[in-house]
Amino acid sequence: MNIQHHPSDAWLLDFACGNLPPLFDQIIKAHVDVCPVCKEVVKDAERLGGELLNAFGQSHSIPVEMCHEKYGDISHTSYDASRAESTGHVADLEKLVSTYLDSSFNALPWKSFGEGLKLCRLIKEDNVQMWMLRGQPGVTLPVHSHKGSELTLVMKGAYFCGSQIFQAGDIEEADETVEHQPVITSGGECICLAVTEGQLEFKKVLPRIVQKFVGI
Repeated sequence: MNIQHHPSDAWLLDFACGNLPPLFDQIIKAHVDVCPVCKEVVKDAERLGGELLNAFGQSHSIPVEMCHEKYGDISHTSYDASRAESTGHVADLEKLVSTYLDSSFNALPWKSFGEGLKLCRLIKEDNVQMWMLRGQPGVTLPVHSHKGSELTLVMKGAYFCGSQIFQAGDIEEADETVEHQPVITSGGECICLAVTEGQLEFKKVLPRIVQKFVGI
């Protein structure tokens, strides 16, 4: 299965430079680990970053114009998209879960967020949190917007969002300008890892009430 949706170049460059908050860093790493195209982008960014440090020294600031010139041609669109085939599982669920909780995946403290939909918050750092979503086929999530950045990595199954479909290995980006309503496909269970900045903003009253108990 080919990976169709990648993190934007800005996310990948910040990842390569070590500028991301820890939880966003983790989810980008999970994608890069299974995406050959993004792995090449990150390697090139790291190489050019090393060249800049060697040229200016770690104790000197690097001119912004030089950064733009160096990084301007780095983009996942510059690479062969046909090679963006997942190299395996997005992540070992048991290993991922044990990183944050002393529990197995199936024993996670899932909380119901409506029929056929469960959520589990893994960790929260300041106003950024990492959580997992587990939805059954055909389930429609509540319409919501965001107070900050959100990255969602599909680990199993697939979901629709508007006219796009996100499958295993794909990442969906959202921010304050995005209002969406994911719908899980009929093909099977969908499991996603998400990192959100700030709380989600739901349009309807019932999801907002449940939100207080789930903590998203």
